[in-house]
Amino acid sequence: MSKAVTIAGILAGIPVLVVIAAFNIFPNYQSSSVAGSVENNEFNSSESIINLNVDNFNTTIAEGVTLVDFWAPWCGPCRIQGPILEEVAESVEGRAKIAKLNVDDAGSVAGRFGVQNIPTLVLFKDGNEVRRFVGVQNHNILIEAISKLKEGD
Repeated sequence: MSKAVTIAGILAGIPVLVVIAAFNIFPNYQSSSVAGSVENNEFNSSESIINLNVDNFNTTIAEGVTLVDFWAPWCGPCRIQGPILEEVAESVEGRAKIAKLNVDDAGSVAGRFGVQNIPTLVLFKDGNEVRRFVGVQNHNILIEAISKLKEGD
């Protein structure tokens, strides 16, 4: 009985040790890589992507087709989605708006739309939610969704 308890105790501690080891190996990961990337605007290097906030969110989505990426700088999948979104922005320029909302800075907006996971991409038409994608989405899926919505105009 005591062997089982001891083994269970050792196994329970392994995830904690892995996390501690990761922070020791990469002590500045979050502060230098992620935060530095945000300061240098690496998450949104495309000029065709609109940076949203509490003040400009409603006016941005009010007219036309807008794809909004709800993201955060510490989110690994969001970092993957970023370059894909830049490609989409270039592909649909003039036909739809592509925007990003940092949920850490505008949690009230994310809450209003029930965003519980990131990245979440929400497609709006004239201010109304039309479609929602949760998780990393590829270029073709997003382009197809925007194109179908534009065909309905």
